[in-house]
Amino acid sequence: MQCKKHLPLLLTLLLIGGMTAAAEYLHNREIIFPEIAAIAAGALLTPKRAWNTDSKRIFLSISVCAVLGVLISRLCPFGTAPQMCLAFLIAQLLFFYSRTTFAPMISAIVLPVLLHTESPVYIAAAMILTALILLCRKLLIRLHILSDTPFEKLPVPDQNAYRNLLRGTVIGCGWILLSQTMHLPFLAAPPLLVAFTEFRKPDAVSRREPLRVILLLTACAASGALLRILLCVRLGAPLWLSAMLTMLAVYALMQGFRLTIPPAAAIAVLSDLVPQEALPHFPAQIACGIAGLVLLSFAFRRNDSTRPVPLHHQTAS
Repeated sequence: MQCKKHLPLLLTLLLIGGMTAAAEYLHNREIIFPEIAAIAAGALLTPKRAWNTDSKRIFLSISVCAVLGVLISRLCPFGTAPQMCLAFLIAQLLFFYSRTTFAPMISAIVLPVLLHTESPVYIAAAMILTALILLCRKLLIRLHILSDTPFEKLPVPDQNAYRNLLRGTVIGCGWILLSQTMHLPFLAAPPLLVAFTEFRKPDAVSRREPLRVILLLTACAASGALLRILLCVRLGAPLWLSAMLTMLAVYALMQGFRLTIPPAAAIAVLSDLVPQEALPHFPAQIACGIAGLVLLSFAFRRNDSTRPVPLHHQTAS
């Protein structure tokens, strides 16, 4: 029974380790898709799926957004900041009209723009890794380790929802422009933009316990950066070992804080893509970024959207 209990964590660690090992072996960092850690946290490491969606929509949204992100990076003639704003705008529209709560799709489109990814390898990696997560979830449901939850479309958007969409998009784009102007790109790291989108929900944990949320995401970023510095930079250990231990640390931190916030996992794994010289400053940028976005999410405290989230999907994320 104990082995069965830890199977979701074991599968998650193997997926993260396999992803980074493939990237190292093939000498292609575009295989590393940090948001897969968030999807694993929300689909495998919680008893019920963290989002109001289903497997088909998860796979489709990640696939479409990955393609759009690479196309923007390749074809858009503007600089990084306008490209990221365009990607964020498109992601917000796709998320809004999907009538789901699956915000990780936002990172799938913004990340390749931030990293100037133009290769179809990123698209293939995002699709394959997402499919593997969904297959693992299906297996765990069959083994009665996880429980399946029905998907219920959110209500048709009302005027208040459209106002919140506009407000959120303007604030998010403004934050992206600020981060690029200050040459602090990880102030608006894609998982932070996902977190900001999720924190706009009326029932978001960031409204009740903002300090705990900020501390958790900062600790996850610090664990990823520290493990990579100690193991990979100083000891010459393989990246897959650092990534697996990072994901294990994220799981322990979420258990310790009693919060399951999927973007925290993606932030930790993102440290495997950060340039080595930026690693010491990565946690500080994440701390400032999440603190600023949590504060900005309070702009949605008044006049909240009346679109309710089904009760069985109201999680700490």
